[in-house]
Amino acid sequence: MANFQDISRELLANEARNLHAIQKNAKAMMKRVIDRLDDYPEAKQRLIAHLSDKNNEMLRLEHILADLGQDASSFKDSAMSMMGGMAGAIAGGLEDDILKSSMVTYGLASYEICAYEGMILLAGKADQPTAIPLLKACLSEEKAMAEWLHEHLAPTLERYLKLRNEKGHEAAH
Repeated sequence: MANFQDISRELLANEARNLHAIQKNAKAMMKRVIDRLDDYPEAKQRLIAHLSDKNNEMLRLEHILADLGQDASSFKDSAMSMMGGMAGAIAGGLEDDILKSSMVTYGLASYEICAYEGMILLAGKADQPTAIPLLKACLSEEKAMAEWLHEHLAPTLERYLKLRNEKGHEAAH
């Protein structure tokens, strides 16, 4: 029978694999969106910077998994990457792509904030103290992205409306 610490380690590893796959999803989606943001240079630059955050988060999660004697799930990573690419492509056809992409990215960052907070608690229960600063760094990056998106939603909407008035449907990107 597994003990409390073993159960916590198992759950921590599973959550790390899930978040690793979610980072693949987010990266695939963001890469598709970034190419369409010429009219929104601030958003483009912030997403490019956040791609670096995603790479760092994935490396940290891989480190945590290695410490647990585990590795990332190639199946989950592949499936989530494909889904992210499809989501990014689908959003590109929407009239208000920039707005939908901003909302989806904000929602994803909010989910990741909750997930990292839970993982920090799990790392303590799983006796994995070296994971805690790694997870806190990931949490900090996601909070910064969510805050940026929240602060820029109104200006992005204003820019969209201005461009839509000037350029018509081409304002989406």
